[in-house]
Amino acid sequence: MLEMARLVGTPPKGIILQTRAGRYVENSQSCEPDARIRDCYNLFRRNHFAWVNRKPACGVYNCFGLVWASRRTALYKESDIASILTDDGYRRLVSDENPQPGDIVLYLHPSDNTRNTLHASMVVELKQLGTSTIEWVLSKWNDAFGEDIHALRDVPEHFGDCQVEFWTDRPMRG
Repeated sequence: MLEMARLVGTPPKGIILQTRAGRYVENSQSCEPDARIRDCYNLFRRNHFAWVNRKPACGVYNCFGLVWASRRTALYKESDIASILTDDGYRRLVSDENPQPGDIVLYLHPSDNTRNTLHASMVVELKQLGTSTIEWVLSKWNDAFGEDIHALRDVPEHFGDCQVEFWTDRPMRG
């Protein structure tokens, strides 16, 4: 029996996770990164001088787990993201509404056919630059890298021309 477990590997570990409406959210916890992965993360950060590291490379959760599961697990399914947005009472910000700390940012692949959420982050600060306001967000880039605070559009190159959506659980303004 133990030999079979060694050959097959340990099944992914998850936690009981539900939306506010009680819908199950599929999840898994990843292993802690080894020295090679920590080195990859440090190289990954090199081209982003303005990023502020909040936490070094760590396992267990990904960006979606950071935003919606209190750093306890990783979420991977687009349908689960949609369930959380709906069941937990999130709404997309309207065009004349400004994001606030605590709001969620979704980075979407620029595809016309299907929704493909590449990344989620959380607004942590609004900085004034002249007459413009720049959102600074907290991100975890995958389930093995660390957490970084960065300007909204200061993202890894592979994000390309992704679309950005702001979501909030704040009520609509009267």
